[in-house]
Amino acid sequence: MLNYRNVQIAKRIVLSCLALFMVTACSTVPNNRPETMVASPQVNNPNETLGGLIVQAAKSQMGIPYKFGGNSPSEGFDCSGLARYSHLINGISIPRRTREQFKQGKHINRTELNSGDLLFFRTMGQSVSHVGIYIGSELFIHAPNSRKNVETETLANPYYQKRYLGARRYW
Repeated sequence: MLNYRNVQIAKRIVLSCLALFMVTACSTVPNNRPETMVASPQVNNPNETLGGLIVQAAKSQMGIPYKFGGNSPSEGFDCSGLARYSHLINGISIPRRTREQFKQGKHINRTELNSGDLLFFRTMGQSVSHVGIYIGSELFIHAPNSRKNVETETLANPYYQKRYLGARRYW
């Protein structure tokens, strides 16, 4: 008998297999752009499994164009749309806008980041204006701006170091 929990577990397994297939299918194409190379998330305890699935959902959107207000692979993503989509596909509803995403969720210290945590930045104005999804190893995935597609970036980049505001967890 299928219940909601079993359906969600089955959905996560299918998405994980799909992500693995996509990674292996493209493994013969060389990637000469080091800034887009992604380390696999390190799942050190069972509580990080959902965070890893959130990362896999986001990684499967690599290369999708940026679109202001975008919420899906077919229309493109903005930063908060990618964060919301990656959570929703794993059964977690989070606010749509970056500011609300930052206000809600559990505060996480930078030294305690896990895969799937949301990272927030002040890239314009006086308040939070950008969000990315932490992958691990100081890397995150995001939809940066209208000139770029969904890609990975490092927290070591001085631009993001200077603008980092904090992290939140929704799982």
